[in-house]
Parts: sequence; structure tokens; C-alpha cells
Amino acid sequence: MKKSVIAVVLILVAYAGFRWGPAVFPSIERALGIAPAAPTLEQPQPTPELAAHTLDLFEQFRAGEAGDRLMLGGTELSAVVRYSLPGLVPRGITAPTIELEKGRVHVSARVAVESFPKLPRLDHIIGLLPDTILLEIRGSLVPLDQRHMALVVDRLQAMKIPIPARLVADVLRAFGQSRPPSLPDDALEVPMPDGLSSVFVQRDSLVMLADVTAAADEANEGTR
Repeated sequence: MKKSVIAVVLILVAYAGFRWGPAVFPSIERALGIAPAAPTLEQPQPTPELAAHTLDLFEQFRAGEAGDRLMLGGTELSAVVRYSLPGLVPRGITAPTIELEKGRVHVSARVAVESFPKLPRLDHIIGLLPDTILLEIRGSLVPLDQRHMALVVDRLQAMKIPIPARLVADVLRAFGQSRPPSLPDDALEVPMPDGLSSVFVQRDSLVMLADVTAAADEANEGTR
């Protein structure tokens, strides 16, 4: 009896769908608790065009033409680092990606092992090393001096496997970056562009505040 009832219901549903499909099927889906799949929004990707646009916006900001505060997300920063700052990323590092979340900085990139012979041996941690590894860094951006920030690393992963804290400094030094005496062993130096008074991460954005005094001095020089 139960099977007969189910068969009748299915026949009625099929007929209703054939006869009044567009109007009936949404009601049936709601009655059965089946929600249509929400359309997925395509996320912006780091591109040369986005890098150029971001640099233009930054130059307008430094010139005092875009307010005294500029906020950039991880996608804009990734685009600039990949396509507009040659020499900033060492040779052998590809596809650097920056994400900002809850005030923290997340950096990931593909690293060619042979390009960095001073990298400490990691095979006892992650097994046989491939030619290229995925390296992921999480840290906090803090002031270092008037011209530099420091990305203090609190987590380092290679191929999704955590690297022990005792090896973090050795891994960072292997990238050959100049390291001033004031830079902590577990940190990377980050240059701060001219014309800024402060740089910090707020939730999922990098916030830059203009140096109003410097901008005013430049404007006065231009009028002389």
C-alpha cells in the first residue's frame, strides 16, 4: 500500500512539473527542504591589470588626491608583488600570494629548492623533497624603524607540514635577504614606501595612512 501511495505521488509531481514546471518545482523544492544552489561569485584574481590599477591608486593617494587613508586587500597586494615590483621577490620564488585575515598576514609561494642551497634540511620533517615546495608563512606586521616594517613569523609550513620553531630563523635566512641588527631572527624585513606615516593590518585589509606633513612640504616645494 505504501509503495502504491509513493508511486501516485511521484506521478502527480511529474505531471505537475510537466504542466506547470517553472511555478511548481520551486514550491516542491521548498516543501522538501531542497534549496537551489546559490550562484557562486567569481573571486578577483591577481593580474597585471589589477597591479597597474593598484599602483595608480597608490600614487594618487601619495599625491594627496585620494584621501589620507588607503586600504588594500590581499588580492591587490598579491598582484603588485607578482607583477609590479621586480627584484622584491627572490629568483626561485613563484606565485606569491598574500591573504589578510583577522589582522594577520598569510603569505604563500612556490619555492624552487635548488635556488636556495642554504635552506636547512627538511627531508627528515616532510620526507623526500620535490624540486618545488609550497611554503606558507603566517605572521604579524609590526613597526621596525622609520623606513621598514617587520613581518614576525609565528607559523611556517612546508607542503602543509609545520616547521619546528627552531628552524624558522634558518629558513628565513636562506632567502638571502639583508637583515639589519634590529630585525628579529623570526622575522622578514618589509620596506615601507615613502610618504606614509603608518602601516598596519586591520581585519582583512592593509591600511596605509598618509604622512600629511610630507605631502604639505612637497606641495609647497611645487609652488615655489
